[in-house]
Amino acid sequence: MHSRHLSQGFTLIELAITLLLVGLLAGLASNSWTSLISSTRHASTINETHRIFAFARSYAVNKRVLTTICPLSNAMTCTDDWSKPVSVFPDEDNDKRPDGGEIHRITDLAKDQLDIYSRTAGRGYFQFAPNGMSHGTMGSLIVCSRSEEEPVEISYLAVSIGGRLRHLRDEDHDGVIRLPWGVSLTCP
Repeated sequence: MHSRHLSQGFTLIELAITLLLVGLLAGLASNSWTSLISSTRHASTINETHRIFAFARSYAVNKRVLTTICPLSNAMTCTDDWSKPVSVFPDEDNDKRPDGGEIHRITDLAKDQLDIYSRTAGRGYFQFAPNGMSHGTMGSLIVCSRSEEEPVEISYLAVSIGGRLRHLRDEDHDGVIRLPWGVSLTCP
């Protein structure tokens, strides 16, 4: 009589192949997850920038007051360091300082592995007139996301004379934005 012995469990080869497949899938998922987090962080910063500029413009119109948006130094004056929190405040005397220390909104746009640079000729601030138009000269921001695995993601946000924020993206993901008038922008 033959006794039949049923094996239980996996053979060493089956176990090794299973672990290899799990490792490969985990590696692929990790890269996709990192890319998704970086892209989401970038989109979140762009959306928050749109919100803070819309708030500043709305505040200027509703309160009928010159409104400034900028990062503030410790001395409460506008600085061109957009890694600092960005403040929206009334600025009737146009001295780029909050009137009476009054700040209406503060938001931190810069996140891990993300840099923001202004193109304001060194001013570092934007202003909205009581009619909602851009006050003084216009400017723009460049948002750069960096990751070890992914190429640089870049966005260009420009404030028009009408006070609206326009957004251009690097559609081909080569780290360069080509503006309609021929200028090419990259992350510093």
